Amino acid sequence: MKHTYLFLEGIWLAKGIYYDENGNPSNVEGQSEITHLNDLWLNNSYMTLSGEDPVELRNDYEIVPFEKDFTSWKSFNPGLGTLLGRFVVIDDSIISLFSTEKGDLFGSEFLTKINDSEYIGKGVLYNAAGKISSWSIRLVKEEET
Repeated sequence: MKHTYLFLEGIWLAKGIYYDENGNPSNVEGQSEITHLNDLWLNNSYMTLSGEDPVELRNDYEIVPFEKDFTSWKSFNPGLGTLLGRFVVIDDSIISLFSTEKGDLFGSEFLTKINDSEYIGKGVLYNAAGKISSWSIRLVKEEET
């Protein structure tokens, strides 16, 4: 299966639900902008949690371009610090496993392709005590004008 998210440049819009450690839901909207350089792919993304005081969660990824069905990535998140992870492609899904540099936080995210311009993403972030957060989003590629 040929994937479009990450593998092609573009802007993807995200909408969904974010759950805190107690399972309380918040609406979330965001954006992911994919840019390809010669030896590095960039994914500058953010999600904004709705509420009286909206919270922005940002990740700026540096992705080693895929040569096989897996690759590594590094991301800076202002709230969590540097994250290190791997992407692997399995059929209709892109799976990510990651942790902080210190190893005190870890998680996973599954991105399932619906069609060339739509993915469903589900993820979770943990620490040693348990779940910190989870999310369920729909990514739709912004149409080029």
